[in-house]
Amino acid sequence: MTEQDVDGLLDLYDFGDPDAPVLFKPTLADVIRLDREGARAYFIGGNSAYPQDGGFLKRGWKTVEFQSAVGPILKAGGLGYKDMGHYTFVDGDGNATRADYTFAYHKIEGRVLISLHHSSLTWLPPVAQS
Repeated sequence: MTEQDVDGLLDLYDFGDPDAPVLFKPTLADVIRLDREGARAYFIGGNSAYPQDGGFLKRGWKTVEFQSAVGPILKAGGLGYKDMGHYTFVDGDGNATRADYTFAYHKIEGRVLISLHHSSLTWLPPVAQS
């Protein structure tokens, strides 16, 4: 993925300001991100401030399928949405990674931007041994 592609992805988020930052908890990391630098580190890696980030977008994903619980829900006043569900990322070898997501969006100057993004691997109960 090129820097330009990553910038387009990051432009979907409202990084706000220190008083109202984005809240971004990535799928394969435990560090919550509050700014563009932190989000970029998660997506492409290579940032010494986030040494655990290998680059989510470098994992060779070919498809992603969203399964929303009810579809984006319009917030009162009509300036924002919220959504929750599951998504499944599939790599070039057909390996699937399923995660749970929560998004909150709001409209600023005619653009809908992500203000909250929480994602984590789907919890599956342990398989009982016979």
